[in-house]
Amino acid sequence: MTRTELDWRGVPANRLVSSASCANMTVLLSFWFVMNIAGLVMLKLAWQRGYIVVSGQGAEYYAPLILLNGLLWIYMVSLTRKVRTSIRKKYQIPEECCGGMEDIVCATCCMPCTICQMGRHTADFDTYRATCCTRTGLPRQVELAQVPLYEDDYQNMNDATQYQNMNAITQAAV
Repeated sequence: MTRTELDWRGVPANRLVSSASCANMTVLLSFWFVMNIAGLVMLKLAWQRGYIVVSGQGAEYYAPLILLNGLLWIYMVSLTRKVRTSIRKKYQIPEECCGGMEDIVCATCCMPCTICQMGRHTADFDTYRATCCTRTGLPRQVELAQVPLYEDDYQNMNDATQYQNMNAITQAAV
């Protein structure tokens, strides 16, 4: 999200705010991980003591853990959709299927693949090795190229033929 200058909610932000998105996501995912570990330990202890019976009783033990995981899943699907939509608009990538629902379908059905696709599109990992704990996930000396925003042009495109026509005009001008 830092490479695309988005904050932890998937909303465009300045470089200072977007650079904190990695830290915010790390804290959020660490909290989720600790809560799941604690919840699983408590469930195991309750099971061993005989408080949880599988036949329907004991739902009050599972409910907070299920609620936490459900809310985090909804947040991650929403965030992935927003970031993917932003990348498509920024780089003028048209939707190819699903009648305007491609981003939400990809984020819901195959989130890891979608996140990898976005990472590959926003960085050249053949040239630069991915690096942990940097602002962009790339080596510190690598600066991101500025990409002009063509949101208005992209939003006016109704289908792939207009996109191809625009590319043909651009190629002819060059």
